[in-house]
Amino acid sequence: MPNVQCNDTDVLCPVDCATAGIPTVNFDDCSPENNESEIEWIAISRSDSDDFADVEDATEWTTRIAQTAADPAPSPDNSIRMIRVIGDKPAPEVQNRTVSGGRQIQTAKNHTLNVEIDETNSDNYEFIRSTQCNPTYKLWYITRAGLVYGGICGIKAQAIFNLIQNRGDGEIEKYVGTVTWKDRIDPPRANFPLAGEVNF
Repeated sequence: MPNVQCNDTDVLCPVDCATAGIPTVNFDDCSPENNESEIEWIAISRSDSDDFADVEDATEWTTRIAQTAADPAPSPDNSIRMIRVIGDKPAPEVQNRTVSGGRQIQTAKNHTLNVEIDETNSDNYEFIRSTQCNPTYKLWYITRAGLVYGGICGIKAQAIFNLIQNRGDGEIEKYVGTVTWKDRIDPPRANFPLAGEVNF
């Protein structure tokens, strides 16, 4: 099955048994690495926006980030909006096929991010309403550990949010949504060069 995303599948997955290898692993008793997993930001752009030359280059990010249509960055078609969320990524839904010899072939994965926006001002409300038109975006997501997922060319995905209004004293509006895409493997990971920034 052709890979539907622009990532490193061709490098990561072997062509045949002769080219199959086992990547390097690293487990350290003295300094094990753990990364906080909650998703804090979604960086969203038009589906036909340019790829990054280097997703870890802070200048590329700051040049493209523009939170308002009135501040469209040097190239409006390549602007990135930073959406502050609380989110998670559960295990993907895996599709398998059984072939001769009882072998299992993984044909696709349906990936989902479960996200919510709790800053419910009028600008953000109009943004979530626009997602209900079912557009496809190019996006990246960033975790509390300062890791960005999506590689140089992002993830082609749908992001749809809905207004949730619960009853009861102290309840607040939320925009709750999902980001969904299909891909054979998980997206590439890199260090987010603007980790720790809160004002974009």
